[in-house]
Amino acid sequence: FGSHRFWTAVLLLLGALLIVVALLHFLPVSVDDASASDPAVDLAEAAARADAIRAAEQASGEINPLCESTLLSHGESTDRAIIFFHGFTSCPEQFRELGEQFYDQGYNVYIPRLPHHGHADRDRNALLNASAEELAAFAAESVDIGLGLGDEVVVAGLSGGGTIATWVAQEHGEVDRVVAVAPFLGIGFIPTPLNRAVSRVIDVVPNIDMWWDPAARENNPMTADYAYPGYPLHALAEYLRLGFATQDSARREKPAVDSIFVINNAHDSSVNNGVTEQLLDAWQAHGEEYLDTYEFEESLGLPHDLITPTRADGDPALVYPVIISGIEN
Repeated sequence: FGSHRFWTAVLLLLGALLIVVALLHFLPVSVDDASASDPAVDLAEAAARADAIRAAEQASGEINPLCESTLLSHGESTDRAIIFFHGFTSCPEQFRELGEQFYDQGYNVYIPRLPHHGHADRDRNALLNASAEELAAFAAESVDIGLGLGDEVVVAGLSGGGTIATWVAQEHGEVDRVVAVAPFLGIGFIPTPLNRAVSRVIDVVPNIDMWWDPAARENNPMTADYAYPGYPLHALAEYLRLGFATQDSARREKPAVDSIFVINNAHDSSVNNGVTEQLLDAWQAHGEEYLDTYEFEESLGLPHDLITPTRADGDPALVYPVIISGIEN
């Protein structure tokens, strides 16, 4: 009789756990985006706004000069302009080399610093103040600046910047094309069906500070010297919340942008490509004419960070042409 009661209790506990997981999975995710569109009317206004942001970063005394928001301007509006969103825990320096290539091709280029990134002391705890709403407002501000830089505006982002790029694709029809590179929409080692539930749990439990490499910690050779060597789980969860809100919106209505290109990396263990596929499926349900995809093969062994040119395990000579072609298409 005692054994029967024990197994009954276990089954009830498992049943309750399954109900909680199901609720966390199926309840919609939302981001209260209160930002209002205020596009720069011309290059002068766009440059003034970008300069004001950079001046505030310099005045704070907290930002690594390499990580200040960067505008590469030809001094006049160009046919095409591009906004690059750098990766989670990195900073604008990550996109400097690729940005200069586009500048040399005649683009005006804007590489804004993501909120709470780029601190000179590389203090990952600055990210504890991150929120999905702030990321949505940051996206709107960046797009408003970009609209004054050129006749056609492309938005591209890597990892956490790719998360923001997918949000722009869904919500900001003012831009002409969005390119998301290895967007961080789910955690790589968490099974795809559990990602949404796990992301909601880590957003409400007490924060845990994580290292990208728990053994090397701040001496991780794969972390650039301007990037944070770790991150708070709460910040990670807020990027995921923005991504799942994008996915939920995509299930209801087609993306606002008419041209989207998503690049995945089959060897990527940091992001969950299955969750990315869920977003792609939601977009494709509205029609496939506006969506293109590309995947780097597993055998190439490429890292999650496909952009940083100094990574020993990276291959910009292989990766950059794919991204450039996707942007210029």
